[in-house]
Amino acid sequence: MDFLDELQHRVLPGDGAMGTELIAAGAPPGHCLEELCVSAPEMVSAIHERSIAAGARVIETNSFGANAVRLAAHGCEHRVSEINWTAAQLAKDVARGTGVYVAGSVGPLGITAEEAEKHGIDRHAVFTDQIGALLDGGCNVIFLETFLDVDELLIALNAKQSLHHCPAVALLAIEDAAELARAFERLRAADADVVGVNCLNGPQAALSLLGGISDPGPLAAFPNAGLPQVTDDGHLLYSTTPEEFVAASLGLIAKGVHLVGGCCGIGPGHIAALAAAVEKINATR
Repeated sequence: MDFLDELQHRVLPGDGAMGTELIAAGAPPGHCLEELCVSAPEMVSAIHERSIAAGARVIETNSFGANAVRLAAHGCEHRVSEINWTAAQLAKDVARGTGVYVAGSVGPLGITAEEAEKHGIDRHAVFTDQIGALLDGGCNVIFLETFLDVDELLIALNAKQSLHHCPAVALLAIEDAAELARAFERLRAADADVVGVNCLNGPQAALSLLGGISDPGPLAAFPNAGLPQVTDDGHLLYSTTPEEFVAASLGLIAKGVHLVGGCCGIGPGHIAALAAAVEKINATR
């Protein structure tokens, strides 16, 4: 049974956030988190291992911002293939023999269409380079996530479709239900296999949004743990408990969401609680 077949019959728990886990693990301030795949692979692998031990059936590579545009801020724009291929290999090595799917994480470029045109940036080519390296590294699913602009997401989706037939999960961080519903229609027309939301402002926000949308295909939700507070020592403190995360996730599942995980602030404790709840649901299917 492959990824999409499982989603038709079962709920799959995903992993939590890579970025906040790396920061909590001691990633150097200001360092390119995606570059840690090369310079500190053991740190990245340890997070994958904890996610799988918690019960995640889908893990995402540490490659969210590993496109040439975002990497340029760290002087790493010429290392797209190296970083993404390594990110995929790390996740693949940890997942080997577990039945866990490895999803290549691809985020937006962080520039507007006008800025891309002004600077002569071919956005399709930028996404193609990143996604191609993730596929070469062994990813069997591609996650296009945290997009605010559906037009940019469609460019990324088209780039993925031009490279490989593997499943594409298209996730938006749009907080308007009507706008989100229209975006889902456009993504389905462009052959996105799974559509959904991520990030937002906590799991309840995801539940509120998806609760009012009728969509015929597989849905996904990877909400964050809400807006964090900054502690006196500069750390981020998230308030969503594992119990609250599970309660909202069960509501999402009742609305037809079959792929559930977390974004910023969601860690192994949240995923372990989710996986236990999902196991009970799948046992009745």
